[in-house]
Amino acid sequence: MKTISKIKYVALAFLIAFSVSCSTEDGAVGPAGPAGADGTDGTDGNANVQTFTFDASGFTGSNNAVSIPEITQSVLDNDAILGYLTDDGAYWVSIPSPFDSYQFDFSVQVTTSLGYFELDYGNAAGNAYTVTAGELQDLKVIIIESTSTTAGKLNSQNQVINELNQAGVNIKDYYAVCDYYGIPY
Repeated sequence: MKTISKIKYVALAFLIAFSVSCSTEDGAVGPAGPAGADGTDGTDGNANVQTFTFDASGFTGSNNAVSIPEITQSVLDNDAILGYLTDDGAYWVSIPSPFDSYQFDFSVQVTTSLGYFELDYGNAAGNAYTVTAGELQDLKVIIIESTSTTAGKLNSQNQVINELNQAGVNIKDYYAVCDYYGIPY
């Protein structure tokens, strides 16, 4: 019993000592340290844009699909997806494109779905057109993230298109889009 009493007194003494020895006031703030050296500049870029390039020289048949796992439901619902095709690397055609566009003797329709970007080719009569190997060279797909807080697929995608239009960028002009976003050709 005496041991328990002694433990109580010792614990009480420690409690009183700790409560008296601690202060709620902080010390004065010291002077600011010297500024550090500036870091090296990084490369310019745009975190809101993703670009995918595919070798289209092996495309054959009346339709082709490429797998792009980055095309998520959120991307389909909110972001703008632009596509461009070339048969020579010098001139890029915005797709979808009508029959007898600047570069091709066929139309190209585009279907985007979860994880895929699909091309369907048509002739002047509206029938399927068969692409042969080597007829196309490259496909580029550009996903531009919407910064809109407005709900709805068309509102978000239109926000991206409107931003480009207001900046004087024609989305059918591959080089203008690349220049605006700093995308290498």
